[in-house]
Order: sequence, then C-alpha cells, then structure tokens
Amino acid sequence: MRIYQAFIIAELKMFARDRAALFWTLAFPTVMMIVFGLFNFGSFDPPEVGIVDKAKNEASTSLISVLTGDYGGEPLFIVPDSDDEETLKADVLDGDITAVIVIPENFGQTNTASIIDITFDGRKAQETEIARTILTQVLDDVFKTVASVPPEYRVENWATVSLTEVAGRGQGYKGFVVPGIVSLSIMQSALFGLVFTLVRLRNQGVLKRLHATPINPRHYLAGLLFTRMLLLIVQTYALLLVGIFVSGVEVSPGYAMFWLEVVPLIILGGFGFASLGLAVSGIAKNENTAAPLANIITLPMMFLSGVFIPHSVIPDWVVAIAKWLPLTFLADAMREMVNSGESLFIQGGSLLGLAVWAAICFVLAVRAFRWE
Repeated sequence: MRIYQAFIIAELKMFARDRAALFWTLAFPTVMMIVFGLFNFGSFDPPEVGIVDKAKNEASTSLISVLTGDYGGEPLFIVPDSDDEETLKADVLDGDITAVIVIPENFGQTNTASIIDITFDGRKAQETEIARTILTQVLDDVFKTVASVPPEYRVENWATVSLTEVAGRGQGYKGFVVPGIVSLSIMQSALFGLVFTLVRLRNQGVLKRLHATPINPRHYLAGLLFTRMLLLIVQTYALLLVGIFVSGVEVSPGYAMFWLEVVPLIILGGFGFASLGLAVSGIAKNENTAAPLANIITLPMMFLSGVFIPHSVIPDWVVAIAKWLPLTFLADAMREMVNSGESLFIQGGSLLGLAVWAAICFVLAVRAFRWE
C-alpha cells in the first residue's frame, strides 16, 4: 500500500510542477467557459432593417415606434439612422443590412389598401422572413389602435407586404471568416514560431555561444525576422488561394493591386506579433512556461477579435475592449481589403493601431530579450 501511496504522491507532485499540464487542464477550459459565456448565442438578435417613411402620419409613426421599441418594449428591428431610400438599398446590396422597408404615402388610410415593400438581400432570406413575420403581426395591432377598431374585430387587406429580392454583392460568412483565419494564421506563425525557436535555442546554449562570436548577434535576429516575414507572405498568399478555389471567396474584386498592397499589411502585423513573441521568449524560462504564456495572450484574441464570430454576438462592454486588440486591427483591415476591394491606403485607423502595437511590442521585446 505504501508503494502505491508513494507513486500517487510523486505523480501529483510532478503534475503540480508541470505548468503546461496545469494550463491545459485548468486554465484553458476556464478561459473557454468565460469567453463562450460572453457570447450572445441564445438570445434573439433583431435583424438590421432600414425604414423609409413616405407617409409620415400617425399610423406610420406608431408602426416605426413599435418596431424600434420606443414604447418601452424590446426593439424588434435594429434601424439605421439614415432614411434615404437609395442609400439604404445600396447598404442591402453591400450586405451591411438585411432589408429596407418602404412605407407608402397612403399607409394608414381606411379607404384604400396600401402595399409595404420589403427589399431584401437574397442571401439573407431567413432573416428577411423573420422581419416579414414581425411586420405582419405588428401591422394589425397598429391599425386597430390608430383607427380605433375594437380588438376583437378582424381587419383584412388594409395593408399587404410585398417582397423584392436583390442579389447582394457581399460574400456572406465565408467572406467574413476567410480573412479572419488568414489574420489569425499571421499571428500564430509570427508569435509561436519565434517563441519556441528562441526558447529552445537559449536552453540549448546556442544563443549564448552565438553572442560570444565576433559576428554581431543582432544580425541573427534580423535574419530570423526577415525569414519569418517572408514565410508569412507565402503563407498568406497560399491561404488566400485556398479561399478562392476551395471556399469560392472573391478576393478584392476589381482591384488587382491587392496582391501587392497586402504585403505591407502582412509585414506590419507580423512584425508586431513577432516582437511580442520575442518578449514572451525572454520572459519564459523554458518551453513548458512559454506555451501557457503564449496561449494566454493569443486565445482571448482568437475569440474576441472577430476572427470566427462577429462582434454583434458579444456584449458591448467586451467589444469596447476587443476593438483595440492588435488582431482586431489586422482582421478588420484584411477583411475590408479582401471583400470590398479597398486600397491599403484607406485603412488608416487599422494601420495606425497595428503600428502602435508593433512599437509597444518591440519595446517589450528589447527589454525582455536575453541571450542566456
């Protein structure tokens, strides 16, 4: 019995001293529960629908107030500020909103039937059906209230809903997730590649011996960073080609210069994450310590930076923090360039955010880096 007790105690001690095992056993599941607990998967997410009010009377005002929750109830639609019909229909084509409801001038008149037109993105047919059902249910109650019709009476044919389908120019979820995965791969390759390489070489004494040679050791680091940036460019091109030929994503439609302009974005994002990797490698004593440190940094960004999941399902207070993360800046710029064919030079906010993070991470890398 004592032998078994000794083995059990020895195993427990080894497990408690193994930081990597502790991380994957306890910290990793905890992070997953916290992160996924923040997502708003189980609740109703109102569709984003533009409204053009051509009637501008009591009936149309009441209808809009019910749909937007102005009477104290939950909003049934998320309504953009704009009420210009052409602008809203352009937003539908671009995939920015689900549909546009046009309330006709004769809406609410008891002596004539009115037709409410819903122009919707054909790729969002399910969301549009939800919007049509909500609108149909609200119409009857609004008319009875405005026209002082008793609740028990049934009102028919005073207003009908007409659907107009348009072919949106957006690329749906695949256009969202492909640039996100490309950005995630840049972060992981730049950070993890340098962390484990440098920690291993330091523990093997290679960096110490290199530091003692007449050759400037900084040349080694410069060559390491240059090689990593080159690999990131090749990796990004390969993943984008997979997105084109396998996922059917149209990369930067109508803008061939994308394939050149994306290179500075890759280098800027890659340099920031590589510098962060240098900092982590300087702090970590060995590979068992490096893995938890690197994962603590990357896992929150993986789920909160809009790589797989849009920020619309994340609480606003979390989005207020997540929008400043370096992976968010990289994914946003990559997504705009890939889906909309936008030039690199109009991604000013994202580029500035990446540059600030790259500077911060480089300072941390310089202070934390050590040769032995």
